[in-house]
Amino acid sequence: LDTAATKAAAETKPDAAAAKAPVVEIVPLSEETSASKDKHQAQLMKFQLEMRARTIAAPTNDQEVKLQLRRFLEPVCLFGEGPSERRDRLKTKLAKMEVDQGVSASQILAGEQDNKHAIPALEDRVEAFFTEGAEELKAARLWLLEYSLPRSRERLQAAKRKQALLDEYVEASEKKMKNHEHYVKTGVKQPDAEKITMDEDNEIEQEHTSFIDKAGRYRNMDLTSSQIGDVRPISGLAFSADGGAVATCSWSGLAKVWAVPDCDPKATLQGHKERLTDVQFSPQFQSAALGDASAGDTLCLATSSADRTVKLWSAGTCKEMATLRGHAERVCRIGFHPSGRFIGTTSYDRTWRLWDLETQQELLCQEGHSRAVYTIAFQGDGALVATAGLDSFGRVWDLRTGRAVIALAGHVKQVLGLDFCPSGVKVATGSDDNTVRLWDLRKKKAYYTIPAHPNLISSVKYSDCGDFLFTSSYDKSVKVWNLRNFTSVKTLAGHDEKIMRVDVAPGGGMVAT
Repeated sequence: LDTAATKAAAETKPDAAAAKAPVVEIVPLSEETSASKDKHQAQLMKFQLEMRARTIAAPTNDQEVKLQLRRFLEPVCLFGEGPSERRDRLKTKLAKMEVDQGVSASQILAGEQDNKHAIPALEDRVEAFFTEGAEELKAARLWLLEYSLPRSRERLQAAKRKQALLDEYVEASEKKMKNHEHYVKTGVKQPDAEKITMDEDNEIEQEHTSFIDKAGRYRNMDLTSSQIGDVRPISGLAFSADGGAVATCSWSGLAKVWAVPDCDPKATLQGHKERLTDVQFSPQFQSAALGDASAGDTLCLATSSADRTVKLWSAGTCKEMATLRGHAERVCRIGFHPSGRFIGTTSYDRTWRLWDLETQQELLCQEGHSRAVYTIAFQGDGALVATAGLDSFGRVWDLRTGRAVIALAGHVKQVLGLDFCPSGVKVATGSDDNTVRLWDLRKKKAYYTIPAHPNLISSVKYSDCGDFLFTSSYDKSVKVWNLRNFTSVKTLAGHDEKIMRVDVAPGGGMVAT
């Protein structure tokens, strides 16, 4: 009887619990709400795919892009589509395949998911592809080798010596700190010889003192002089190697040279048919030679223009010396090799070129970017050159071999600013994505990203010591960054419109915008 009663009670308990449980009523969404939710999910998915596609390293060769599209059963070419748009379509397709298959784009391109129709990736092909170069290019590469190796050796020896001094300084400082703590705990008076004091003769402490002085100087930097440079926007400027002059170029087609620091006009250079895009002084030019007839045809500076040419100007006569022609589209930026013998140019024709200034001949026409190549910078040793463009990529090239040694991939929009650190092993890039990325060439990757401005960054420039970075932006300001702790030291404001360029005088005493 007890067993039967227990079973009956157990059977009635679930019914009682069910009676007490609340009733959940599910109300279906309306058609408008469901449609809005689906639309939101579709837009979110599209945005995520676009972000993913920007980070994919797709082939830059147009023929390779077409082969990959054919492999994925996509149209090889759409009406009105160019190479850059075709490459973007491939990147979008790869992003979708990454999400669907859960495999990286590099593995998909390598054919690991479809070996039946796989096309070997460029790096997997046994046969190497070379373009035959002229004898002048070979001679230039040998000259660059002889020029750069001694300077690289000196730089490395100086870096090793500095690191050894730093290690000794840290070890000695830690030892002094431990002795100081011991004397404090024991209450014994510390001898004067063992007290922690500043050694003015120590190179490490001298460098630190110099850094503190420069930080204070930049923090207190103020406007020295201002000048109306032209009736149209100023598109570029640069200091001379001795800091005694600054050159500007504008959309009016004129380039001007100004005395520093008074900003008095010294010369006006006219010769281009279109707006100017950049101006750079020769590394060997001295401001005292400007207008000096005895200087003769010494190269003063170079200007680039939307008329697809680069002009070289004489220091003595302030007249045109030569015109470099070869680019198929407008020239964007120019940069002198540290030796002063060569000049590099970038263009909207998706190439950068190297010219010999002694013969005014084109030595190299280098492809490698899928869109316009915008900016260029040479390493201080003269061995490397870096380029960046509107394809959001930067590339570092070895001038002695012609190889692309490092790809700077990380920005999601076009890269407009680029500069080498004086140490020779770091590069800074500024982009339309409002960030500055700092790259370590030894590790082949970015080691820090600075959200620098609320608008695109038009140019970047290292200080001579390499501890500070100057960035100009379309937000009408220039910022000075302390690269030891990645903080902003000073914001230079005063312009009424977008700032196109910033440059720092040798020694870091003056900044021009």
